Amino acid sequence: MTRIVHIAACCAAAAASATAQVQFSGQTAADFYKSGATQAPRAVDNGRPSFGWDTRLFIEGQPAEHVTALANIRATNTDPITLDYVALRLTDITPLGLNIQAGKFDLPFGNLGERRFPRKNVLFGLPSIYEYRTALPDHFTPGSDYRIVPERDIVANAGRGAGMRLLDLGMYHTGVMVFGSAGIVDYALALTTGTVSTTSYSTDNYSSDLGKTVRLAVTPFTGLTVGAAYDWGAYLQSAYLLPGGEDVSAYKERAAEADLEFSRGHAVFFAEAVEAAFTVPLTTGDSDLRLLGYYAEGKYTLMPRLYAALRVSGLTFGNATLGASTGPWDYDMIEWEGGLGYFIDRDVLLKAVRRETRTRGGTSPKDNLTALQLVVAY
Repeated sequence: MTRIVHIAACCAAAAASATAQVQFSGQTAADFYKSGATQAPRAVDNGRPSFGWDTRLFIEGQPAEHVTALANIRATNTDPITLDYVALRLTDITPLGLNIQAGKFDLPFGNLGERRFPRKNVLFGLPSIYEYRTALPDHFTPGSDYRIVPERDIVANAGRGAGMRLLDLGMYHTGVMVFGSAGIVDYALALTTGTVSTTSYSTDNYSSDLGKTVRLAVTPFTGLTVGAAYDWGAYLQSAYLLPGGEDVSAYKERAAEADLEFSRGHAVFFAEAVEAAFTVPLTTGDSDLRLLGYYAEGKYTLMPRLYAALRVSGLTFGNATLGASTGPWDYDMIEWEGGLGYFIDRDVLLKAVRRETRTRGGTSPKDNLTALQLVVAY
């Protein structure tokens, strides 16, 4: 009940400020879902049939011609009210047409864009590269020898989905970004308090390093955009007192990606591939843990109001020596998600989705999810 009161207060504040050029919009989703009754990482609520909801509120204020304040408020049945996006944007501040944004914003990495929201997401969940937790621990257990803990935990976490994500959900981080366009080329450079894999942990900086993200995208003609990005920075927290007084900022994450968006007629297609490496302190010495993530997603409008969509996504893990064995440091996984969407009205969307997940190892190699979702935008 408290969440609802808070949301209502935010709505009232936005409405009261309408005379100050404040725009308010949002979307709410109501879900019914059931996954397989397994211990697989993608199982939801232990396989019990469940209901859920998701509300997003968007506020945009423009106190001056080239100054904009933006906020994105999120609340769900499982998470408290969260300010995902809170930023100030200055546009066209130089003759070169540069734009600057500061605050908390989505990193310029990949082409997920507004498809992170239920209304623009043609299916139910995000691609697995944004949601699946790998075996790399997200928080190491405090101790006197931090070279031992990660190796032990990585072995224990394999196939459990208990560690860091490759791309951390919506990838909102605090920092500053310069972006703009020149003809058919769009570009962005961001400095933030972390990397693409650590956005949900803290808004404060957890090391003496900064995350750096660079992106370029080219639109050679209408309907086709090809992009690429690179992100690097420290990912461990400064509380990790490594032997010999080593600085945790020396342990980096590096991620490179390429993406594609293509549309023609009634068809729309998206694809992305990400290769990443984490330098990890292990018992036997520092080691790079590598992985490759990918997805391809298509939507086709069958008739007015009705569409079909299909997505395939997955993760492939590189070899590493952990203890007495050498092999992939987590189990490879692949996921298919398909469904139908029907627009009851322009801003009212009903979706029926089926997801199948396969993990190449572990105690629960198969999992599935069936979901119905009703989304209303306003």
